[in-house]
Amino acid sequence: MQKKEICVSLENVSKIFNKTVWAIKKINLKIYKGEGVAVIGPNQSGKSVLGRLIASQIKQSGGIIQYNFSGDNVMANIGFQFRQTTWPDGFKVKEVFNLYKNIHNVNDKKWIDDIINVFGIESRWEKNLSSCNSSWLQLFSIALGIIHKPELVILDEVSSSIGLDFKIKILNFLKEYKEENNATFIVISPDDATFEILCERVIVLETGFIISDDYITDWDNSLTFEKYSLSIMNAIKENEITVKPDPLFKPIIKKFDTNTEIFREKYNIFLEKNADYENEPYVVEIRNIDFHLNELHDILDRLNSTAINRKNLDQVILHTKMLIRIFKNTKKNINKLDPKVKYKKSALMFFSKTEKFLNYLIEDLYKSFKSNKYIAYATELTAQLSRKELEQLSSLKKKYIQEEIKVMKLENKIIRKQQKQARKQK
Repeated sequence: MQKKEICVSLENVSKIFNKTVWAIKKINLKIYKGEGVAVIGPNQSGKSVLGRLIASQIKQSGGIIQYNFSGDNVMANIGFQFRQTTWPDGFKVKEVFNLYKNIHNVNDKKWIDDIINVFGIESRWEKNLSSCNSSWLQLFSIALGIIHKPELVILDEVSSSIGLDFKIKILNFLKEYKEENNATFIVISPDDATFEILCERVIVLETGFIISDDYITDWDNSLTFEKYSLSIMNAIKENEITVKPDPLFKPIIKKFDTNTEIFREKYNIFLEKNADYENEPYVVEIRNIDFHLNELHDILDRLNSTAINRKNLDQVILHTKMLIRIFKNTKKNINKLDPKVKYKKSALMFFSKTEKFLNYLIEDLYKSFKSNKYIAYATELTAQLSRKELEQLSSLKKKYIQEEIKVMKLENKIIRKQQKQARKQK
């Protein structure tokens, strides 16, 4: 069996808006060349955000997105169907189409003619975009997205309100392109026809997490995309699917458990030596440290097995801070004890041997959650380095398009002025 080649991979990718809204939460994902992937899920589950992240239309808050294209220019190998259905007055179909053709330096006449024919552009060539209906404008957006023959195509909406014959014609054209060029397609919320023609894999999102990732080859023969979608949406609605965060939290828990185990070893030795004083006030304070440590462990454990939300994170921060404060206050109180108190020396020895654990709580666990290091920026340095070229390319592309649009506006203004003067002269 031939090994599949990765087209794009996401490692611990998150997207947070306004520092509070978690749209995508620590996603790990590999999409292979030549695949057709459907992304489905309830409203506000993060589908469109994931599509825009993969299309490099927006920047991730944390994590790494890596592309494996034949060419070095990443942006030139991505085609994105933006959901633009409104254009400024005065822009004609032919002007925008030619603009994109020139930006991408497309010289394949047959390819251009095929797109114009299949997408019904020729009959609208001289029309203003503002006069075209929104359904066709969505299709026009697909045409602009594939004009440069990208290796990766992201479709955010294939209109369901156009005629079936027209739609099937376009979908078959996209399928043929996909197969001939080993192109990868990611389709957000496809309908049955789009899925059947373009997709063979389904990713399900809920609250920013991937909760299911299936190939249709693994389905029962009687299962259709419609049945699958209805079944999984109903399961989400009835809370039959448990949403779990990424494996990123496993090393956090492992590190916490390792440090806690060392603490407990010293703690148990102290209790054994001072069994006769277990009800003394300051020995009870030391036992309270262990009690709050258990509380913190339970909270971290819940975070590892339920969906991330701000409340859970705040609980970790709050209980870590509380544990640090109790630890420090108890040590201070023990230091003030009369030297004649029989368990004072043993207690001070206990605090000396658990100093590293206290430092771990202060410098590692608390600071990391307080700064969102683990949650959103676990690989921020690597991510910045890997995104540098993408940012430059994206910026250049935006600047180029903006400049071209300015020129078009100016040219239109001059033409209208000339036409107005010509009418006056008549």
